[in-house]
Amino acid sequence: MLAALSMPAQALELTWSGFGTVGFAQSDKSYKYQRFIDNHGTFKRDTILGGQLDARLSQQWSATIQAKLAPSDHNDTDWQTSLAWAFVSWRPSDDWLIRAGKIRLPLMLNTENNDVGATFDFARLPQEVYSISPLTDLVGMGVSKTWFGESMDWIAEVYGGKVTTPWRYYAREWRGPGEPYPGSWFLAYDIKSTGLVLTARSLNNTFRVGAHRVEVTRDGAKIGRPIIYSGGAYMFGNGGDEKLIIPLFTAGVSIQLPADVRMIGEYAWIKVDSSTSEGLDRWGAYLSLSKRIGAWTPYVYYAKAKSRDSALEKYQAINNNILPPPNGVTQKFIADVIVPYDQSTVALGTTYRLTPTALLKAEWSQANTGVASSLVDAPPGGDSSHQTINVFSLSYNFTF
Repeated sequence: MLAALSMPAQALELTWSGFGTVGFAQSDKSYKYQRFIDNHGTFKRDTILGGQLDARLSQQWSATIQAKLAPSDHNDTDWQTSLAWAFVSWRPSDDWLIRAGKIRLPLMLNTENNDVGATFDFARLPQEVYSISPLTDLVGMGVSKTWFGESMDWIAEVYGGKVTTPWRYYAREWRGPGEPYPGSWFLAYDIKSTGLVLTARSLNNTFRVGAHRVEVTRDGAKIGRPIIYSGGAYMFGNGGDEKLIIPLFTAGVSIQLPADVRMIGEYAWIKVDSSTSEGLDRWGAYLSLSKRIGAWTPYVYYAKAKSRDSALEKYQAINNNILPPPNGVTQKFIADVIVPYDQSTVALGTTYRLTPTALLKAEWSQANTGVASSLVDAPPGGDSSHQTINVFSLSYNFTF
């Protein structure tokens, strides 16, 4: 960067760009789904505005800064501006790329562009898969090598870095002494992540697999506390984890089928050996079909996420442990911090391309929960189990 500042002004090539989504979503339930969606309708779930500055410093060097305005990631009421990207790129040759700074993680097929709604057809990316990681950016370095072929390019990318990110919890009944209830709260975690991602890409098809190692700490504090059963009640014991080592595996395909039909499928599996938040140990997957018909692209997808059976059974045992107040309220709270996932979603939607850089999207989706789902903020006295939630979404997506 210091070398760039010493360059003549005419050597710099600056390019501005931007993106945004104005989205409205409404469900047929009074409680919140995916933080914001209920039967009153909301613009907060999908609306986002971003801007990006790319500076080409030379043939090999460039710098990128991206800022965005979106709902806060550490409370459910505010909006916040944040620096999503801020990195320097060095391309010593056409087949090597090195980036350093705040970069986007190469996780799922659309993780790197998940804020730019104009780059994919869904009204929103399937949360059964895309909620499996609490972070999309970190401060570190990524190195990629490309092997160019006649029909297929092969890309290997390794990365490493760290970031402090919040994780949202929700309690139906109680959050602790002096805390309001029900409601959400956010805990900040220090995360270090490294990974290797392999991608094969042709003009019409993309294949990607990734293996990631995530290390989680909490600024000297313990992560979670063991849940014990004593005297007919579940309660928090002493101790906790100093550090969690979490493996994460991802896979995705995007294939062009005959008759201009595109099939996309993605899978993610994460293993979390937490003494409390056992439900985060889960897998998620979806499969979609879409077809371009002039300016229209109708699509359908089915998605599912499921925690391991032992976590769901533990949630049920605690949640169904009926005790008189106030102990009964405490049992619900302890069940909620397990963070269970057992949910499937089917969605039907379409996009209409107004211009090459502007899309209208409309979607109906139906989420069905099994044992429980932490994507649902169940009301006091209620449960997120065996729920059917219909969501209607409409959005305008653009880039410039």
